[in-house]
Amino acid sequence: MDTTRAQRLRILWASTALALGATALSGCSFDEGVDSSSDTATGTGTGTSTAVASPTPTPPSTTLALGSCVASGKGTDYPVGPGLAYTALDQVPWESLKAGDTVRIHYSSTPYKGKFMVAAQGTQDAPVRICGVRGPNNERPIIEGNGATTRAALLTAYGNTAETQDIQQTRGVIMIKALASGSYTDYPNWIQIDGLNIRAAHPNYTFTDAAGATKSYVQFGACVWIDRGQNIVIADNEISDCQMALYSRSTDDGDYAVTKNIRLAGNYLWGHGISGSDREHTTYTASAGLVIEFNRYGPLRSGALGNAIKDRSAGLVVRYNRVEGGARSIDMVEAEDFPVTALALASYRSTFVYGNQFKKNGDDGSFFHYGGDHFGATAGANWGESQFRQGTLYFFNNSVHGTGTGARIFQISTTLETVEAWNNVFWFDPTVTTLNMRQAENDSLASGYTPDGILNLGVNWIRSDWTDTTQWKTLQGQLNGTANLITGSSAPFDTSSFVPLASSAIIDAGQANPSAASAYTVGYQLDASYAPVARTVNGTRIDLGAVER
Repeated sequence: MDTTRAQRLRILWASTALALGATALSGCSFDEGVDSSSDTATGTGTGTSTAVASPTPTPPSTTLALGSCVASGKGTDYPVGPGLAYTALDQVPWESLKAGDTVRIHYSSTPYKGKFMVAAQGTQDAPVRICGVRGPNNERPIIEGNGATTRAALLTAYGNTAETQDIQQTRGVIMIKALASGSYTDYPNWIQIDGLNIRAAHPNYTFTDAAGATKSYVQFGACVWIDRGQNIVIADNEISDCQMALYSRSTDDGDYAVTKNIRLAGNYLWGHGISGSDREHTTYTASAGLVIEFNRYGPLRSGALGNAIKDRSAGLVVRYNRVEGGARSIDMVEAEDFPVTALALASYRSTFVYGNQFKKNGDDGSFFHYGGDHFGATAGANWGESQFRQGTLYFFNNSVHGTGTGARIFQISTTLETVEAWNNVFWFDPTVTTLNMRQAENDSLASGYTPDGILNLGVNWIRSDWTDTTQWKTLQGQLNGTANLITGSSAPFDTSSFVPLASSAIIDAGQANPSAASAYTVGYQLDASYAPVARTVNGTRIDLGAVER
């Protein structure tokens, strides 16, 4: 991230409303508002589904003002850096942080070779913050996992046995979890980590664990691993060169075991994954209440086969991101490790993806997968199709740029899943000779389920030679609203900035949101340097895509 972007991002965060689900670490209430435009929606498809009906959740609306990295005044200040009270990360008493504490990591010309665990229980009024104080050229302080040293006092914090200690320590650089020595129902709460450059956790790298032994990182891990915790913000960081940038975990053991109200905002995430493996992704999340916004997802590690965004959450909102690469841009599938909790939440049935810029090679996989990925469950099984999303993906005002030779846009698991798509732009390079609106789903669905889903189209722009057939099979499910499509043979936006071209058919072509998504207004967009700026409608209607001209 360059200086201009960083400064603009901080100004925006300090002066506008950014969301953390239903809660935030600080700030005042902010109402995104309901679209009051007089536009009338062009009819979308009328396809029906027997999916479970559920109320539409309200949009994220509480603010977080991300100010300078200063002590909160409500707890202990731990300044880390050359010539300061703490010169190394393993000197900080991570195991005893309390509400209101601030760990301020100052820029150093050499990386901090350290890894740590956060178990503190902050409060809404006195969160625990771990933040970076930038260098003279706006550099973030670097937290380096390769060659890192772990604080000896954290040994029993990670686990009560040598086995669990090893499992937790080898997963990544920053672990958020409860102290092993505490109550089983404890969980970290009200934690914010921002302004850092976190990097280098990979099986090729080693570190010194809390017992003084040299260990390698495991394959399935992450730079930031949220094993347990609620009301957590990961913001304004650069995170690179790990198995994954961030992983969040939830189980059905109880509310304390559900990662809840998680916000990933304004980060630059790149170079993750494991070469040859499709199990590690840039981010992999399973939470109740998750907002992914204003981030830049760079390409994965060379040879890695994972997705950019892989999610198993309830209450997922993905907005205003730049997402590049990945087998899939977003893979939204079932909550396999906490299905009882997720299925009980209305928010599990509604997912919102809007205002994003997507670019990837269509040969690597479908762009957007919604439903589930474990197929063929027998009747009564506690996994598989019965746990699928079985709801609605609201997909609007996104700009998609596909490269390669082939492309499949939507992959929808069953007819119990519906995608409502409007105000999007789907452009594919001339090298893409096969352009499919839908991809056929797995043939191994359990008895009674129909594949390929329901896709209802409002006003969207797409390259004119699109098709909904494949050379291998006839798709099932439904494709409705094709008469609403605007088509063309050349790119309607600048393929670098995603700004609509002058006189393009996508200008002023948008429709109003349907009632189920009327509260989710498109209030921001990313500029050419990927900094978020307010989006204002410049004509009679909103432009199609993620950027207003």
